Amino acid sequence: MAQQSNIPKYPLHTLSKALEILNYIKDSSSSDGVTLNTISKDLEISKSSAHRILDTLLYYGFVEKNSSVITKYRLSWGAYKVGIAVPKYHTLNSSNYAPLLENLSQETNKTVTLSVQNEYATITLYKVESDSYVPLHSHLGKHNPLYATASGKLFMLEFSQEEIRNYFKNTEIKKYTSNTILNFIDFLDELNIVKAKGYSMDNCEYEENTICIAMAIKDYTKKTIAAISISDSAEKMTSEDIKFIKEKLKITCDTISRYLGY
Repeated sequence: MAQQSNIPKYPLHTLSKALEILNYIKDSSSSDGVTLNTISKDLEISKSSAHRILDTLLYYGFVEKNSSVITKYRLSWGAYKVGIAVPKYHTLNSSNYAPLLENLSQETNKTVTLSVQNEYATITLYKVESDSYVPLHSHLGKHNPLYATASGKLFMLEFSQEEIRNYFKNTEIKKYTSNTILNFIDFLDELNIVKAKGYSMDNCEYEENTICIAMAIKDYTKKTIAAISISDSAEKMTSEDIKFIKEKLKITCDTISRYLGY
């Protein structure tokens, strides 16, 4: 209790200034930190106020002073420990993706699928079926090949060239349709197209007469942790449909990715 009595107490309105200071230090390009004068000048806070706030942040271990001749402040491990706890509260399961996918299906009138990676396959985690068309291979829990699906290609973008080579060497590459990509070199070319466009397509490669468009969901590490795909019969996937789908798909994927810290 005696230790708690030494905790600096300041008006609540200083909280916003404290957050400004923390963000300012975070964005500093110097690993040595920033001086009190620089903080005061750039944030238009009096030196006395900035000094009091920095003392509080020092007390809680959010900032530290460096050991150089000119005193500078930089973020400390206390700030890191607070930040590192954030991902456990922001997971794919807590992202409330279901209503977003339901809305996406209604807007596009297509079947929408959420997939995650399981080693060398994708798994259908959630699906919203369209009234007009439901792909045969999209049922919940279904393991689908990476190389023949739009979602799988997004996961394989993060493979090294050697990993892709080993994948084609050690995986049973099945010809599902006449459009299925069967060799390593052609698949590398396909991934380059996916990377350039920012989305992937399964152009009747896994299922006859089914076109699928997918975009990635990324987390705070910039890793693709899931993919959302939209499917319909080839004759219903006009150029206008595809343009509209890409716009709506990007909005949904960006929304979930921001929640995950990307």
